[in-house]
Amino acid sequence: MSRTLCAMWAIMVCCLQIAIAQQDTLNPYRNTEGFGGPKTVGGQLETDNSPQFKNRIAVTKTKPWYDLKEKWAGSTGIEFGVNYTSIFILSTQTISDSNTNNASSGILDIQAGWTFLNRKRGKNTGKLFIKINDRHSYRGPTSTAPMFHGINESGYYGLPATGFRDYSIRAIELNYQQALFNNRFHFAIGKVDVTNYFDFHGLIVPWQHFVGYGASVSGTVNWPDQGLGGVVSIRPFEKWYLMGGVTDVRGDLFRKGEFLNFGDQFEEGKFWKGVEAGFVPSFEERYFRKISLLYWHSDAYTNTSGTDIAAGQGIAFSAHWFFAERFIPFARFGVSNGNGENAFYETDIQIGHGYRFLNYDILGISLSWNDPNIPDAKDQFTGELFYRLNVTAHLEFTPHIQFITHPTFAPNTNSLFYVGIRGRITL
Repeated sequence: MSRTLCAMWAIMVCCLQIAIAQQDTLNPYRNTEGFGGPKTVGGQLETDNSPQFKNRIAVTKTKPWYDLKEKWAGSTGIEFGVNYTSIFILSTQTISDSNTNNASSGILDIQAGWTFLNRKRGKNTGKLFIKINDRHSYRGPTSTAPMFHGINESGYYGLPATGFRDYSIRAIELNYQQALFNNRFHFAIGKVDVTNYFDFHGLIVPWQHFVGYGASVSGTVNWPDQGLGGVVSIRPFEKWYLMGGVTDVRGDLFRKGEFLNFGDQFEEGKFWKGVEAGFVPSFEERYFRKISLLYWHSDAYTNTSGTDIAAGQGIAFSAHWFFAERFIPFARFGVSNGNGENAFYETDIQIGHGYRFLNYDILGISLSWNDPNIPDAKDQFTGELFYRLNVTAHLEFTPHIQFITHPTFAPNTNSLFYVGIRGRITL
C-alpha cells in the first residue's frame, strides 16, 4: 500500500508543477471538480452552501452565517458543510412472520474542501476533499439497516434506502482533485466513490431525491465501495468528454473502528475499471444535461469470507435533460454478466421524471424493470414516487412510496409497498 501511495503522490506532484504555471477567479463553493455529479463532495458543498431563503418559512437570520462561510472560503480556500439526514421505512410484506417490517437510521455528514492551488483564479485549481460519515441504525448495529431491508426482511432484491446503512465514523472519501489545460482535463486520486463520476443522473442523491435502487445507480454494475483509486476526464471537444477510472475492486470493508480504509485488493492487483464517453452541452451543465455510455470490468478475487467472486463486465447507458428550469426526465439501462458482490441484475431499465417547483420543492416519479442475476428468479418491476418539501433553507422533508412486484426472496409474495419519510438539516 505504501508503494502505491508514493507512486500516486509522485504523479500528483508532476501535475501540480504543470498547474502552477497555468493561472486564471474561483467563486467560493462553486464546484469545479471535473465531470463529477451532484453527489460528489464538491457538488454537495455547492448545494448546501447555496441556500434559497424564499421558502415557506424564510429563516433569513442565518444568512450572515452563510455570508461568513463564503467570505472565509474566499480568503482561505476552505469550504465546509454539515448535514444530518434521518429515514424511516415501512414495508407491507416480510419474508416471514419473524422478520421486521420497518427500519430507520441516520447519517451525519461532515464535508470539507480546500482549494490551495490557483484559488484566486477560476480555472486549473487544485483541491483536497474529505467526507467524514457516521451512519447508524437507530435500533443498533445488530439490526437490519434500511439499505439492506429488502434483502434481509421484505424479500426485495434491491436497496429500498440506498446509502442508509450502519458503520462507525470514518473518512468515506479523501482525495486530491486537479484541473488542467483550461479546465479541459481533470483527475481525482485517493479514496474515491466511482458512483459520483460514472453513470449518474441529476436526481441521484439518495438523501434528497430518489432513494430506491430502481431509480439510482444501475443494479447491473458491480459497483465497488469507496476505495483507493483514481478517475481522469478529458474534453477533446467542447461538448464531448472521455472518462476513465481504476479503483480497488472491493473498496472499504467497513470494519469497526477503522477511520480510514482504502480497501485490501488494490495491492493484490485486483481492480474495478470503467471507461465512459458522453455528451454535455457545456461544462457547467453536466449536472443537468448529459448523455453517457459506460463500459466496466471488475477483476475476480476472493472476499473476506473466503468466497471466490467471479470477474464481471457490462455496459450502462444514462441520459438526463433538465429543461425550462422545471422538468427533469431521465432514462437508463444496463446489461452485464451479473457477476460481482455488489451486482444485482443482468439487465435493468429505468425511466423517471422530476418536476421542480418555483419554491424549489421537487416531485419525482420513476419506473424500472430488472432481470435478477439469480437463476429462475422472476423479473422485478419497481416504481417510486417522492415529494421533497423545502420547509426552510435548512430543513426539508421527503415522503416517498415504492412499489415492487415479484420480490426475489419472497417467492410467495406477488407485490409489496414501501412507505417512508426522510428529514434533512443542513448547516
